[in-house]
Order: sequence, then C-alpha cells, then structure tokens
Amino acid sequence: MTKNKTLFYILFFFVLSLFIYLFYLSTQYIINFWTFSQAHINYSDGFVKRGLFGTFAIYLENKLQIEFINTFNLFFIFFYLINIILYFLIIRKYIKYNLILIFLALSPTLIIFSFNDLGGFQRFDVISIFLILFHSYIANLFRAKKINFKEYHKRFSLIVFPISLFSIFIHEIQCWSIPFHFFLIRSIYKEASKKLNELTYFFSTLILASILVFTIPVELEIINSMIDKLDGRGLWASAITVASSSEGNINILAHELNTNLFNTYNLKINLFFLILGVLPFQILFINFKKRNLINIMKDNYTYFYLSLIPYLTFFAIGDTGRWLHIISMISFAFFAQYPIQNSNTDLSKIKTSIPKIILLIFVIIYCFFIRLPHGGNLEEKKISIWGGLYKKFEAAYKIYFVDIKEDKFMFEKRFKKNDQK
Repeated sequence: MTKNKTLFYILFFFVLSLFIYLFYLSTQYIINFWTFSQAHINYSDGFVKRGLFGTFAIYLENKLQIEFINTFNLFFIFFYLINIILYFLIIRKYIKYNLILIFLALSPTLIIFSFNDLGGFQRFDVISIFLILFHSYIANLFRAKKINFKEYHKRFSLIVFPISLFSIFIHEIQCWSIPFHFFLIRSIYKEASKKLNELTYFFSTLILASILVFTIPVELEIINSMIDKLDGRGLWASAITVASSSEGNINILAHELNTNLFNTYNLKINLFFLILGVLPFQILFINFKKRNLINIMKDNYTYFYLSLIPYLTFFAIGDTGRWLHIISMISFAFFAQYPIQNSNTDLSKIKTSIPKIILLIFVIIYCFFIRLPHGGNLEEKKISIWGGLYKKFEAAYKIYFVDIKEDKFMFEKRFKKNDQK
C-alpha cells in the first residue's frame, strides 16, 4: 500500500506542478485573450449574455482599484486549483489500482486537458467542471455513508445550486450540465425514498434562468455602447459581440457543422476522443459491478446516457474539444460517485482479452503522447491526435535551453503581455 500511496502523491504533485507553472505564466502574459476579452462583457447598458463576471470585475476595479486582470487571473487560479485538489480526492479511492490511477490522473480528456492545449485554458467551463466534480464527490460521501441525506442536501442547496444559477449568467455552457445534476440527485432521492417533487424548486429555477439567457433580446446598440466604454483596453471587439448577442448566427452554425461534423478528417479525431472519453468508464462500470466493487442501481445507466445528450447534441458546434472534455468528465463523475466495496478484491486478477503489457503501453502512449485539441479546423491547422505531455516538455526544453527564434516558442509572440488596465 505504501508504494500505491507514493504513486498517488507523485501523480498529484506532478499535475499540480504543471498547473502552477501555468498560473505563474498567466501572471506574466494573458494566455487566453479570447476569454479575457469576453470576460469584460457587462451590464453597464442593460442585460447581455455572459455579463455577470465582467460587471463584478469592473465594479472591483472602479471601487477597490483591483485591476481587472488580477480578478480574472485569481478567479481561474482558484477554480483550477480547487478542481485539481477535488479531482485527486475523488480518485484517491483507486489507489490500489495503479493502471487506473495513472489513466485517470493523466488522461488527455480529463483534468490534464487544459494544460495540454492552452486554447482550453482560462475558459469558464472550469465552473461546470467544479460543479460536476463536487456533486460526484458529495454523492460518493452519501453512498459511502460518510454523510447522511440531510448533509448531502445541504451541500447541494448551498453550493451546487446557487453556483449553477449564477454561472449561467457568466457563461451559458453551464445550462448543458443541468441534466447531469438532475439525474444524479434524482437517483439519490430515490435511494433515500424522498419525494421527487422537492426538486421542482431547484431545477425549475435553473431552467427558467437558462430560458431567460437565451431568449431576452439584446439590442445591438447596447452591445456597441458597452464596447465603446471598453475602448482603450485593446480587447477583441469581435469576441465580445459574438458572445454577448442573444441572436444566433446561421452562417456560423453552418460553418461549425461543416468544420466538425461534415469534415472527415476532423470528425475522425472528434469520434476518437468521444469514444476514449466514454468507453473506458463503461468498461470500468461493467468490471467493477461484476466483481461487486460498486453497488450501482440499474436506472443509473440510463441516467448516465441522458446526462450526455445535451453535449452529444451540440458537441459538433463550437470548440469541440471543450465539449468532449466535459463529456469525459461527466463519464468519470458518474462512475466515481460510487464508493469502492469489497476493497480486498484485487483488480490485477481481472481477466482481460488484451494482455496487460499491451494495455500498459496503450495507457502510456495515450497519456503522454496524445492530446485532445480544444477546437478549430484541425485539418486546416494540421493538428492531429499526437502531442500531449511529451510535446510540452520538448517545448520547455527549446524555450529555456535552446535559442530558437520560432514564434511558437516565444511567449512575446504567442501571448499578450499582462499589462492590461
């Protein structure tokens, strides 16, 4: 068991160190200028989509002289740090199963995603990931009888629900996680023999907020006035206009579908990560259930697939990799909500159709040499599945130990300097 703990802490501090480097880098450069620009969207002239964060950050800037960039960075550092700690608290129960532990800690579709592709870093998806992980964590505590139903309900009511509600007004991507939270809490209510009508308040409120965000009309004059007030900050006005508008753009929709769904090259990569973001957890479900390591209700298989429907419906629109990342996180969270039973069972005795040595090689290649791209036209940009951690360490070597003048290895060329006011 000591060796298992050693591996767990090595993986934890390894992943933590990677993100700490990104945190440091974000204090020197604006890593994701697209998100940084959109984060300035605010309610100064009226309601607009995604306006809550910018309204709060600009208020702190005007009243307390806290620069916008500092609020922006601290927000993301806090949530990424919390997510890493929470994630490793959850996977700690697999400490006996080395191969599973390595896969979960370093899978390119899971917690390491936004390090492997910086286009996925500093995205407000981080709130959705936090809520998915936290809800899975407290569900696990309830099922392990470490907390009672009242304590579970209190944590959902005071943390999951209000953050879900407010985050809808920060970024509407949170709306697609509502089914996950509904089906997860529904299964717990059924197990605890509680009346399901108690859930009406929570989810009718979230659905109403979602409808308001998508249906309240936003006048172009409001957006233009807001952008004028942000003039001088050097932001991407196009990013702000697209994100704050309530009107859909058919031309953009057609472009996204042609890029992600009707382009064979891009579609193959998307399907590859979709399968590897979901299938491993289905295999684990089956094997753990077969060996009585988890006690899963039959309905929960249905709940799992129903929770994925919103993401599967829209995953071909926008930055596909970000959708696939959340799909994989939901797959993990549904599996991880179940505590390990019969902990003396040794998974190494599980017979598989694939020799263990081949499985180990696959896990190593998958975790160290493959990365999930955050999105875009992968064929046009000549992006393949290959990359991941080894490419990051190769880049670090070239940046700090080799004098290479390529733009992609020069921070001043890739990112804007962190001197925004």
